Amino acid sequence: MAKLTIDGKEIEVPDGTSLFDACGKARGEALPHFCYHPDLSIAGVCRLCQVEVEGMPKLTIACNTTVRDGMVVHTRNERVTKASTQILEMHLINHPVDCPICDQAGECGLQNQYMSHGLYESKVEMEAKVNKGKAEVIGPYVILDQERCVLCSRCVRFCLEVTGTGEMGIFNRGDRAEIGTAPGVELDNNYSMNTVDICPVGALTSRDFRFQKRVWMLKAASSVCPGCATGCNVRIDHAAGRVYRLKPRYNPEVNGRWMCDMGRMTYKAVLEENRLGDPVSAGQTGNWAGVSGAVADLGTKDGFGLIIGSPHQSLEEMQLLKLLAGDSPVHGGLAGADRSEKDALLLDADRTPNRKGLTLMGIDQGDGAALAATIKGVSGPVLIHGGDPAADLAVAESLGAKSVVYLGTHNNATAALAAVVLPGAMWAEKAGIFINRDGRLQEFKQSVARHGNAREDWRILAELMKVTGKESAPGSLKAVRTELNAVIGGDADLNKLPERGFVPGGEVR
Repeated sequence: MAKLTIDGKEIEVPDGTSLFDACGKARGEALPHFCYHPDLSIAGVCRLCQVEVEGMPKLTIACNTTVRDGMVVHTRNERVTKASTQILEMHLINHPVDCPICDQAGECGLQNQYMSHGLYESKVEMEAKVNKGKAEVIGPYVILDQERCVLCSRCVRFCLEVTGTGEMGIFNRGDRAEIGTAPGVELDNNYSMNTVDICPVGALTSRDFRFQKRVWMLKAASSVCPGCATGCNVRIDHAAGRVYRLKPRYNPEVNGRWMCDMGRMTYKAVLEENRLGDPVSAGQTGNWAGVSGAVADLGTKDGFGLIIGSPHQSLEEMQLLKLLAGDSPVHGGLAGADRSEKDALLLDADRTPNRKGLTLMGIDQGDGAALAATIKGVSGPVLIHGGDPAADLAVAESLGAKSVVYLGTHNNATAALAAVVLPGAMWAEKAGIFINRDGRLQEFKQSVARHGNAREDWRILAELMKVTGKESAPGSLKAVRTELNAVIGGDADLNKLPERGFVPGGEVR
């Protein structure tokens, strides 16, 4: 361990710790910086994290300096402050200072550093500034503004060290140096929008989010990406009941600080026009007051003949499906659906968030032919919760001879043939638990209001339990999780899940 004094405060850190991290611990906040990123190599190009170390003749950059026992460091004295001001001036010398029209305004590192460590009048006249490329589309999701760039090289290092695709580079020299892609090359890897996240200024912006909403108008909620079995931890940025974007939320056990572009786009399904907003019975739009009677009219007094679930649904909903089924079979839907190519970083071939949940609950899946045969072999109404099994022609043909109740979110092939359609909530509109590919249980919470007259799925399933004569219908999601504790086993308490989730003893793997 190394003992050192930073701004008069004595601290102790492990040998090999960077001075940058040590200063952050002592100060309670990071040193001013642009190029440093905890998951990328040290570049030391922005020079903004300079500090004074007693015994050294010059200021030193903290990011590329290792602590030594007995160091005495100053991060806020006049010498350091003057250097910070001069470095900021160099970064701003050719900057367009177009904050009013920049999407990064409100979460811009350059703005923050200036307000904290600058607050000076620029000595450079506007006509002396170097003009560079503006609003250049460099990939399907990213736009580049070279004039705003501070040449921190984060995007370059990300494409070299994380994705290994190397699309980005720094070209030319001196004040003519600029970030860009090589001629004929696009920034089109599966994680391109992470470069927008790590860009400390407005040089790289999202084509999807561009000019949609000022960031200070957004509210943030923690959630889990439903795009694949990895279960990346995400932050939902929303306002006035609408989701505007998803950004990765740090979890070292799952996704670190990254997420894929496909996962970022999953929020769009919440906004789609074909969302189910009202109950439908016999082809007529109705209301929830008549749902119980409509379901009962299908002959459900003795329950459903078959219940078909989906790996898109939460663990609590799967538990309720089993309780609702009683002695009737429960099927997990089409095993071959929602699968695509994977990559070596985060994106899984299984494009569902909770297939492990089906395994835990003992719910089997099958192909279209097997499911169609199962449907033909049962009598009584069929309840389908989530997914779209009728997209398979054999399954659709079998369902055509049955009375079908569909609980889902979108107007799809299954909803089209159902006698009763019940609008459920999407993942951003409700709370629940997913189990990712590693068996980690992760909680997601409601962030926006439900679409139309849609209801939380667990409430709908609890009402269906009453319709079919089940007396043990739960009165809250907490009650469902309490029952699930016994299924999980061990010391699990699903009502008190840690923020980063947990893997219970490995039995879910």
